Amino acid sequence: MAEESNEKINTSEKINTNERIILNVGGVKYETYRSTLTAYPETLLGTMFQERNQSLLQPTNNNEYFFDRDGHLFRYIMQFYRTGEIFWPNESYFSDYSTFYVSRRELDLELDYFQIPSPGRNGIDEFGLVSLVDSFLVALDTLVNQVVKKYHVTINVNFSLGLIDCETDDDVKEIAIDILSPFKLVGYKILSKFNSEVIAYIRNQHPYLDSKISRRSNKGYFELKMSIKDYHDLDEQVVYKYSKLAKVVNPLKLDE
Repeated sequence: MAEESNEKINTSEKINTNERIILNVGGVKYETYRSTLTAYPETLLGTMFQERNQSLLQPTNNNEYFFDRDGHLFRYIMQFYRTGEIFWPNESYFSDYSTFYVSRRELDLELDYFQIPSPGRNGIDEFGLVSLVDSFLVALDTLVNQVVKKYHVTINVNFSLGLIDCETDDDVKEIAIDILSPFKLVGYKILSKFNSEVIAYIRNQHPYLDSKISRRSNKGYFELKMSIKDYHDLDEQVVYKYSKLAKVVNPLKLDE
């Protein structure tokens, strides 16, 4: 009886993939289904709304989630999730009377933020290497945002041929392994060719991290280590001005 009861509880806690999600992007609201977003698990929203990340979500109103991005540009992001394609406007598309002008650079920035592969690569990536490397970088971004940054933990990931081993706090280790598991067969190969470029990307995207990649030739693996920089190296003035501590901090302290 107890087992049957637990089974019912677990079933009831399963995520409803047809749940409606409201994305409030810079004040412009878009409504969609959870399944529409999770159909692309390699993207930011696709990862965010996976069942495994449900406990990390912080809606503002039950099923509404706020993003401080350009709400009008986001229509191109939603178009990708709904059709798998991105309508890429060119300069001649917009008349002088267009309400909203969109440049390619602006779209590039939004695509990068939401971790959506840029269009225009068909025919030049015959073996899928570009997509593979980009997917790997998206996974590392997700690892930083969902584990290192979220929980302020240090993480060591060892990539060897056909195997990924992860050393971090036990409470988040399973999340980290889940994020990286699609690359257990290719992570080592990617780092064999692009390890210096990968660490340069991580440092560029996440400057608040101490990060490095070491090649352990004698043991046959690459070690990726990431952690939040020492608090002594961080700017406490930002905390004083913008966190809830601003309500109790003496203004004179901000001039120190």
